[in-house]
Amino acid sequence: MSLIQCKDCGKQISDAAATCPSCGAPLPVVIGEGQEQCPHCMTVVHKDATVCPSCHAQKGYATNAYGVMGKTSVIIFGVALPAVIALVFHPAAIVCVPLALFCLWRIWNGPYWYHSKN
Repeated sequence: MSLIQCKDCGKQISDAAATCPSCGAPLPVVIGEGQEQCPHCMTVVHKDATVCPSCHAQKGYATNAYGVMGKTSVIIFGVALPAVIALVFHPAAIVCVPLALFCLWRIWNGPYWYHSKN
């Protein structure tokens, strides 16, 4: 057991602690192959998990009024639909093309953990 520095408050704490006793910040843990850590609660989950069992954060590519969107939804509603609208209504291209480029960028960079406010 050794002492490490808390990334939030900077105090020295034990590396065996789950959270910092001073500020309560969760500490990163060693993760194995095929696992990742939820960035919101630091729970170790399977790399293919789409929902964190502890804080219920969801992994996806974008959000909308209905929740977190998967890759297929982003391709349909963020790339294909804006492309069709831009082709049919040319003035709409000024809005649709940046939206489609952003969605392609999100797909390229992979899923992101979204935390619900509920």
